[in-house]
Amino acid sequence: VRLMRQLFLIISGVLLLGACTSVPVVPPTELSTIKVESRVKGAWSRKVGASEEGRFEPLVINSTLFAASRAGNIVAVDEKTGKQKWVRDLGVNLSSGVGGANNNIYVSSDEGLIIALNVSSGETLWETQASSEVLVPVSAGFGAVIVRSADGRILSLEPSTGQERWSATFRPPALTLNGYSRPLLLDGGVLVGLDDGRLIAIATGNGKVVWQSVVSVPSGRSEVERLSDIDGSIGVDETAIYVASYQGKLARIEPVQGQIVWSVPMSSTAGLAISDTAVFVVSDNDEVQAYDKSNGELLWTQEAFKHRRLSSPAVLSSGQVLVGDLEGYVHIINAEDGRLIGRNKVARKAIFPEIIPTEERIFVQAEDGTVTALLPPQ
Repeated sequence: VRLMRQLFLIISGVLLLGACTSVPVVPPTELSTIKVESRVKGAWSRKVGASEEGRFEPLVINSTLFAASRAGNIVAVDEKTGKQKWVRDLGVNLSSGVGGANNNIYVSSDEGLIIALNVSSGETLWETQASSEVLVPVSAGFGAVIVRSADGRILSLEPSTGQERWSATFRPPALTLNGYSRPLLLDGGVLVGLDDGRLIAIATGNGKVVWQSVVSVPSGRSEVERLSDIDGSIGVDETAIYVASYQGKLARIEPVQGQIVWSVPMSSTAGLAISDTAVFVVSDNDEVQAYDKSNGELLWTQEAFKHRRLSSPAVLSSGQVLVGDLEGYVHIINAEDGRLIGRNKVARKAIFPEIIPTEERIFVQAEDGTVTALLPPQ
């Protein structure tokens, strides 16, 4: 997604959605020397297997970390020590990483096969066929399992058996980015960002649309100019929903009826993170920006990472924002003023798409298959 996005910036009239390259078209900004005020140290690291295609990121459930590779390897390790609990080779190529909650984890194959595994043993519990390839991890929680297929179908499954509860289809536009926003499960509902710039809320009990909010309206003369996908992560707190779209807007949305409280121009597919007071977004040219949650006012912009293929931002309770880049660096930003205060190289290849923080560890999965646990910044 990020590489194709950079192609759009240069050749806006050419449809290169199927193109693939391992080197960004726009050269990444060279890292300059900084005054290091904060560092992250490695707690443990292990190889899972390469994941250069698809959205692969670690998952933590009850102090156990789960990670998968493109080739179908899944490992379960102790969150603190990295000690292996079990490992499985599923014998199929996976299209995305691990999702799960409670006693089950879920992965999906290139052919749209959803596989449920027991978190304690890795034993296969059931398999269910989705309607097409699944490019984002399965969402689970609140007694529900939600699968989003590339053909626009949202599928709800029974966690214990894999039986279909309901499905809903939202046909994507003729031309979209090759990526999808992962459905966000809440108590009683699921939020889904669509490829036409809409955010929809669906009742998890029956699959009915509760409301829809138009975050951005496709505009422009060409199909490329009209791209307005919501592909990044969605943020929620006790009072609002936050979402950003490609060539569209960053918006705060009230959760009852989906009304937009404020919106500002924004183009992002990397997603966002929120703190008590701010929304942090990675733009399409890899600037990190902070906005006031209450009114959308721009607080600061950090331009040191342009075209470095940043991960989604992660916000720590200590008041720091972390992003990973295409060369395996984790960068530390002061959340108050946007100052770059630290960096550590923790992998040989890109860290993408998300950094996963817990209370005692920070987890990154690189494209070369390295999963690394970091201690909170000192």
